[in-house]
Amino acid sequence: MNSTLPATHLLRHFALFLFTVLFLLTMTRAAYVLWQFPAVLESNSLLPVFLFGLRFDLALVGILLLPTILLGCLFGMFRATRAIAKGLVAFLLIFGMSLVLLAELLTPYFMAEQGIRPDLPALSAISDPVSTLASLWGAYLIPAIIGTVLVVLIIVAYIARLELSRMLRFRLSRVSTPFLLIIGLILCLWAVYSQINPAIPPLSPSDAAFSSETVVNEIATNSAYKMLYSVVSPFLR
Repeated sequence: MNSTLPATHLLRHFALFLFTVLFLLTMTRAAYVLWQFPAVLESNSLLPVFLFGLRFDLALVGILLLPTILLGCLFGMFRATRAIAKGLVAFLLIFGMSLVLLAELLTPYFMAEQGIRPDLPALSAISDPVSTLASLWGAYLIPAIIGTVLVVLIIVAYIARLELSRMLRFRLSRVSTPFLLIIGLILCLWAVYSQINPAIPPLSPSDAAFSSETVVNEIATNSAYKMLYSVVSPFLR
């Protein structure tokens, strides 16, 4: 059988990931704004929080989708590697969604205790993660249960929406897929750098310092981005 799939088959999965992540992060950011509304209002930062937030959310999506687009398109165009492409795309999309949700689930604790979103240095500073999680679970039992249930439900719903049984049942078209590969990579890099001049370093958490209130600046970023930035930043300069 010589059936092929158009590049739009993968494009709709990438678009679903993009808009789902943007929606979820915007909703959580709105919740943090309501939580810290006096500080946001005092610094006159209501609009900048969401505008800068969109830049960071797009940068996060760019980081997560860049390897997914690259590997999915390259391996998806050949029958011999189609199954590998399916596994990689499914894993990377589900991993990305889980990372975003779990990072936001941890955020309220760090915001309340330290006034910052969690990043790798903050997480690595926890000497006994098991005891810390146990104490958090006991201290914030109801919010922890509600947050955990919501995260699980969203991940399950997202996996169901991916329709894994139908994903990449045939190889991708070798005519349209290169266009998706090239345009997709360009858009991901544009999102990561948040501008079109490659001589300027990519977006970094320090670019959110638009307010004198640290907690307001932290709300404008997102936790998954802060965690990933220290890992990928050496490759983006």
